[in-house]
Amino acid sequence: MTSVFTFGAGVQWFEAYEAAQQHNRVIVGGVCSRGSIAVGGGWLSGGGHSLITPNYGLGMRKKGSPDLIESRSRHGFVGVDNVLEITTVTADGDHIIANAYRNKDLFWALRGGGGGTWGVVTSVTYKTHPTAPFSAASIVVNSTNADSTQKLLTEIIRLTPSLVEQGYGGYGYGSSEHIQLLVMSPNVTAEQTQATFSPLFEFAISLPGLSVMNTTMVFKDFWEFYDPIGATDGLVGVPTEISTWLLPKDIFETDQPGELAGELLKLSAFGYL
Repeated sequence: MTSVFTFGAGVQWFEAYEAAQQHNRVIVGGVCSRGSIAVGGGWLSGGGHSLITPNYGLGMRKKGSPDLIESRSRHGFVGVDNVLEITTVTADGDHIIANAYRNKDLFWALRGGGGGTWGVVTSVTYKTHPTAPFSAASIVVNSTNADSTQKLLTEIIRLTPSLVEQGYGGYGYGSSEHIQLLVMSPNVTAEQTQATFSPLFEFAISLPGLSVMNTTMVFKDFWEFYDPIGATDGLVGVPTEISTWLLPKDIFETDQPGELAGELLKLSAFGYL
C-alpha cells in the first residue's frame, strides 16, 4: 500500500514536511525558507530536484514511461513517480484530474513542462516514504588560488557518480573564490559518511591557497535537518535568475570533469545539484 498526501496548491514545503514528519513519513520536495515555494508551484513544474532524489527520485515522470525508469540507484530506479495526481483548471475553465491513467499527456507536461503553461494547479498528490535518519557531509572552501579551486571542483565532479550510487544527493554552490557542498543520504552511518568523504576533505586541505571547513553530521530524520532552514526572519527569495542544464553521465565518467569545472568557474557563480 502506498502512503500519499494530497495538498492544496497554496501549501508550502515547510508545512508539507511538518505534516509528513508527524506521520513518520518523508516527501521528496524543495529546500527553501518558510513561505517561498509551494508544493504545487515552480518546484514541481520545473521537474523537482531534491536533496533526497538519488534515493526517492525526482518530482516528475519521463514522458512515455508508465513504469519506473531504469537506473543504477540503490533502489533500482530514478524517482520519477513521486507525484501521483494533479488537479488543474485549464484555460477553457475545465477542472481536470491528471494522472497516469487520465489525461496522461497533461500529467506529463505539468511535471517539468512549466505548470503555468497548461493551467492553474489546484492540488497535488505526492507519494511518501518511511522516515529515516540521515547522514550528511559539508565542505566550505574559500580560495585565493584559481588553480586549486579548479582542481577541487574537478574532484567533486569526478566523484559525483559514485556519491549518487551510494545514495547521496545535495547542492553545491561556487565561484572562482568560493565553493560549498552539502550532501546527505538516509540510512547511512556517520562512520560510513566519514569514510566516504575523508579523502575529499584531505585533498582539499592539501591544496595551496584554500581555507577549508568540513564536517559530517547525523539527523534523526529529514525534519530535524530542514526545520532550522525553514525558520527565518521573514526574508524569502534572492535576487538571482537561474538557467539550468542537465548533463549527460558520460561527462562524469570520462576525462571531461576538468573541462566542466573550467567552464563553470568562468561564470560569476554557479550551482551544482
